[in-house]
Amino acid sequence: MEASPLDFVAQASWDLMEAMEKVTEEAEKDNLIINHIKKVYSTVMPIEDFKKNLEWVNVSEPISLTQHCSEKIVVLDFWTYCCINCYHVLPDLEYLEKLHKVESGLVVIGVHCAKFNNEKDTSNVLSAVQRYNIHHPVVNDPESSFWSALGVKCWPTLLILGPGSKPLFVITGEGHRDRLVAYVEAALRHFGTKISNASLPMAPSKHLKAKDIEILNFPSKVALNPFYRGRPEEPFIAISDSGNHRILLTDCSGVILRIIGGSERGFKDGKLNEALFDSPQGLCWLSGSVLAVCDTNNHCLRTIHLDDGTVEVLAGTGKQNVYGNLGGKCLGLQPLSSPWDILLYTTPDMDMSVRPLPAPVGKEADKEKSDKEDVKDKEKKDEKRRVLLIAEAGSHQIWALFLDTTIWWKYKTFTEGTCACIAGSGDEAARNSAYPHTAAFAQPSGITLRTGTNPEIFIADSESSSIRRLALSTGQVSTLCGGDRNPLNLFAFGDVDDIGVDAKLQHPLGVSYCDTTKTLYIADTYNHKIKKVDVATQRVTTLTPTMIETADPAKFNEPSGLALSADGKYLFIADTNNHSIKLLNLVKNVCQVFKVRLPDPKFTEPENLILYQNDLFVNRKCGNLIIYFNVSLDGDTKNVKFTPGAPQNWNVCVRDENNKDVTLDDFDFVSCSHKGNKLPGRVEMKLKQRTDKTHYRLYLSFHTALCDTSSCFSHSFTIRSTILVRDSVKMVESYKITCKVNPVNRNEIKAEQNNKTEQNNKLDTNKTS
Repeated sequence: MEASPLDFVAQASWDLMEAMEKVTEEAEKDNLIINHIKKVYSTVMPIEDFKKNLEWVNVSEPISLTQHCSEKIVVLDFWTYCCINCYHVLPDLEYLEKLHKVESGLVVIGVHCAKFNNEKDTSNVLSAVQRYNIHHPVVNDPESSFWSALGVKCWPTLLILGPGSKPLFVITGEGHRDRLVAYVEAALRHFGTKISNASLPMAPSKHLKAKDIEILNFPSKVALNPFYRGRPEEPFIAISDSGNHRILLTDCSGVILRIIGGSERGFKDGKLNEALFDSPQGLCWLSGSVLAVCDTNNHCLRTIHLDDGTVEVLAGTGKQNVYGNLGGKCLGLQPLSSPWDILLYTTPDMDMSVRPLPAPVGKEADKEKSDKEDVKDKEKKDEKRRVLLIAEAGSHQIWALFLDTTIWWKYKTFTEGTCACIAGSGDEAARNSAYPHTAAFAQPSGITLRTGTNPEIFIADSESSSIRRLALSTGQVSTLCGGDRNPLNLFAFGDVDDIGVDAKLQHPLGVSYCDTTKTLYIADTYNHKIKKVDVATQRVTTLTPTMIETADPAKFNEPSGLALSADGKYLFIADTNNHSIKLLNLVKNVCQVFKVRLPDPKFTEPENLILYQNDLFVNRKCGNLIIYFNVSLDGDTKNVKFTPGAPQNWNVCVRDENNKDVTLDDFDFVSCSHKGNKLPGRVEMKLKQRTDKTHYRLYLSFHTALCDTSSCFSHSFTIRSTILVRDSVKMVESYKITCKVNPVNRNEIKAEQNNKTEQNNKLDTNKTS
């Protein structure tokens, strides 16, 4: 193998790590690090600078090692955004950046070197930077030229440079926060006089955020409520709004019923409006009022209890599990590692042979008792146990949380609350095996259940670009489609419709199975497609739906979550980088946006309402409606006058039959506004387009400023009328409304509004030609 420019530094760093493990005193460790720096810095040559043609993120101009960083300690993070191990390093870098700012001498630069073709696109890197809250500079090296020049061999790799771009340390893999901090702080102290406090040309990338009008921000998973019965305020679908670190529950039309979590990430139990999540992913309904959530960045499972309005930890400690820990602890005592998806499986005990046989019965009188015990044993054997199956992307395994005491494979009994690995060695590979713990997965990110006499789960094994299957009666692991026959080849990706391993996928993240049609649906994430697999033949086919609204082909952008309706006719899709949920009609092969939206504010009639008994008219074919209006004071109010120079505010509001404010949606205001501050007033409203609506309600509201001999005060009231939409009226209809007000008894106004009329106000109306 050709020697790498970093081989010497990597070997020296390895020797340093081994030496540090043998000492306990911090002073000794620090001395070892300083001696390492002196030895390496005096030996190595500076590395070359970044190429000029690379694209950057989070900066206003490309960063140069020689121009911007020659007097800095630089941490180069070689990463690719598909990689869960790279994902785990980001909190360590964030922690380091909080300890030492750029002005203190530390610069962190992400060097993105793509594994998948899809990751070479800078716009997709931008989305990942936004999704993962990365604030330091990131350079996109799509052809991995910098990686190759330095001889980097794996993701993630951290290369720490001293002044003059000389390599000091190499750290590979995840879980080395303490070493990283110790190395950087030692380097900052050692090179103190050579370190500059200059800033960098930073410009955090914000243009790929969801638009303000969009509710969702990188939604990742969806889960239909199997207990849904159509009752009012009953959730129909749950959505992991990952970029906003929250869970949304909507009705069947997309109107949001509940928001759990906040726009800020965190780890907090409690009331629904106080709980905090960090990039939640998979969802699973345990009952109609309990939802389990994969709180991925917090490395735990959480439960949302809708009945009592609380969130609590179900499993996990909030800290990442370590490699090799196969679990076995109970609920919140057992650490997890980036749980990505979850499902509920119910099963009788796998094997009852471990249960003791009834004692021999010697007397006929005991036969009846024995028969009853046999019946009880059979009932207990057939009783369903609840097991939560978890796709643990961070440990490359499938785990289970046993909600009931269950006899599992190989006669092993797991007591209620136990959380443990059931499949996967923890090595990242695509190894099949009849023995589940010798099998290997590569970042399992989506799971779905196939029921029946031979139940199994299908697994979106994202880093092997394949769909794996785990038999739930035996534990055997095999491949359904995609990937490669060589279990170590994690680069067998593509976009090919074929059979079995001849079909090619690219980093699939979501799966959903239809028992009725025996079809598996795949979110082929990095190919931006939805595919289906005939499970019997293993044939993979790409779906090509069109959009209902435009008849154009549906365009997905890294879809990552799927949920199938109970009848198998509709597929809900978390279209992650399009910040939307799409609904695919599988029968008609058409797609539409499932519009997730906040409920319209409940409308209440304004106080001091005056009913205008005469209707106004507007022509259906984009007719014009002109209204002249004025307010005068009743003759009985001799001492009350309009306040000179004060604004006399008015406002026009038009609502449809659903009480929705359509003032500016349905009407144009010709050479005027829908509100003003002078009287008399005039508005000319024109229907924007031909409408099938039959009527609107017009609210003309006034807020007048008045004074009497002793004080100044305001008087507010609203006139309500009906606008009838007809074909047979003039294209321009004109009306004049004059209102006389008597605000003398203003303290009793509210009491006089029971019939929605104001006795002290008088309304004069005329239709003008």
